[in-house]
Amino acid sequence: MSGTSQTPLREVAANDVTPESVDPAEIRAALDADSAPVRQRGARVCTTLAEDDADSVRPVVDELGRALTDENPGVVQTAAAALTQAATADPAVVVETLDRAAALADADLGGVQIAGAQLLATVAKQEPSHCTPVVGTLLDRLGRPPASDDDESMAACVGDEITQRTIREHEEEEQQHERVARQVFANVVVAVAEAEPSALVDHVDTVADLTTAEDLVVRGAALDVLGAVGSESPSAVDPAADAILACLDADVGVLRARAVRTLGFLDDAQYADALSDVAATDPDDEVAAFAAETAEFLEE
Repeated sequence: MSGTSQTPLREVAANDVTPESVDPAEIRAALDADSAPVRQRGARVCTTLAEDDADSVRPVVDELGRALTDENPGVVQTAAAALTQAATADPAVVVETLDRAAALADADLGGVQIAGAQLLATVAKQEPSHCTPVVGTLLDRLGRPPASDDDESMAACVGDEITQRTIREHEEEEQQHERVARQVFANVVVAVAEAEPSALVDHVDTVADLTTAEDLVVRGAALDVLGAVGSESPSAVDPAADAILACLDADVGVLRARAVRTLGFLDDAQYADALSDVAATDPDDEVAAFAAETAEFLEE
């Protein structure tokens, strides 16, 4: 940090600033200050500026990107919010920060993970190719199990019942945040796969493993990724065929339907018999009809 004795942006109203009313050098000084509240204030000023003009934060994007690695969660979340606001107007502004945003998938706090996920999702919605370089990082995180409800609670170490309840509520909230972040990260990978299927070819085995994930959204996203890759390069998805076939027996109809669709993208008659079995036995009439239609397509 800078270690300066002055307090940058002390006279600035963080929620009422314009590009003309604040000097980028002062924002940089704030983002580099020793005090976490000052650093957070600098990021908050950037959020306000980005709401009106994404270009106004271009001069301090590098500093905001470094703030994503700050030791203070509040600073990280506020910096991510500023970058997300800028990305809403122009994803290109924040491209150089996306590797740090992806690294937030490994943050200890679920709220920080969500902050990184929201930034990536904002970019992926408009320019998914910008997120291609971080796909490996996201898949690596998705491949590791999330915090479990069965993990020992810190509340067990506390005697007071009210404190125990507070701790358990906080832990449940954190687990929910982590689940949401994982789902958003998974959908970012889907967006990249649909835009640039070739970017996922080297990750097919990892994606196939995700078809057995506990989270249904992640499982569905994995099938969508395999379908996107298979639509461009069916042979690239052949190693994942068993994983896709296994999803034909999933408990949830939407997953069975996605598995049917993915097999259709592989365009190989060898899967027609499995799909015909689904057509004859699936309890969901829509899934059964889709399987029959897809089997007929593969046999043509």
